[in-house]
Amino acid sequence: MVNLTQICLKYMPHWMKRPENRSVYFKRVALLRLTGTFGGLSRNSFKVAVKKWTKTMQYKPKYRRLRSQMIQDLYSQRILGAVEEHGFKYELFMSCLTKCGVELNRKSLSTLAVYEPKTFESLVDLAKTKLREEADSEIAINTKPVDGVITRGML
Repeated sequence: MVNLTQICLKYMPHWMKRPENRSVYFKRVALLRLTGTFGGLSRNSFKVAVKKWTKTMQYKPKYRRLRSQMIQDLYSQRILGAVEEHGFKYELFMSCLTKCGVELNRKSLSTLAVYEPKTFESLVDLAKTKLREEADSEIAINTKPVDGVITRGML
């Protein structure tokens, strides 16, 4: 087994006091490396760095949840904008896609909406055709027929 403490201690500055428990120094250095990007005293004062690091670790799960919610909202907003651009409603679009058997999640739909607008337009046309095919509501009757889209119900 290799004793890394002795090897690392060789590189410790000569002007520092050598601690009795040699691993204390390296634990402190490891924590200061973790808090090195923080501002103020928490980047170089060990006592403040410990408090700041524990507080940061308390908030991490909360912000992880918030970040995922924000990303889901971003995907929904992108899809909403692209669907409204083609004159359709978001709720109807999502429900018609599930009825058609298109199993694309919000992330892939938003990517299509941003980077491949023609493909997304064909998905909107498919949803419009499916809605018109059902003809349950007033919205379905008022939609214009789309050329070149054939669903299983039309066959």
